[in-house]
Amino acid sequence: MPKVEETDGQIVFIEKVPNGVRIFLAIVGLFPMFLAPYELLIRPKWNGFSLYLIIPILISVGAILVGGLFVAAGLFGLNQTFIFLAKSKTIHHSYESALMPLRRKTYKFSDIAKSSINTHDWTDGPSTYSLQFIFKDGQKIEISSFETRNEAEQSLNKVENLIR
Repeated sequence: MPKVEETDGQIVFIEKVPNGVRIFLAIVGLFPMFLAPYELLIRPKWNGFSLYLIIPILISVGAILVGGLFVAAGLFGLNQTFIFLAKSKTIHHSYESALMPLRRKTYKFSDIAKSSINTHDWTDGPSTYSLQFIFKDGQKIEISSFETRNEAEQSLNKVENLIR
């Protein structure tokens, strides 16, 4: 759930991945990346290639890929802030990850080509909703993850009212 702060003439969306979650994801990812290949390929001391070796190789490759996804999520998960300022009619977008330094971009309200709500359907839980802004230069920015469509619509309406 994003943190949404509203003050007079300003709306701020803040999304952060806590450092504890980053560390947990990285550790959980490293565990299968090293354990499966060691236990299935190195420890048994295979003597040459055989058909029976194909299954441990496939399992090890799968474990490395899944573990790599967890490590990537920990290292590349974005912290981002999106600030709409009515007074200057600008949008300030700043973002960073564990490996990427802080970057900032500024847009004018007139640069927005389209704003919409995206629905994310999950197989193991309820749908979530996010706000998407498409700018005239083709840049797409998706912010926030709302639990209900009503929350997303309320936030989008507030932003659109501020932009007018």
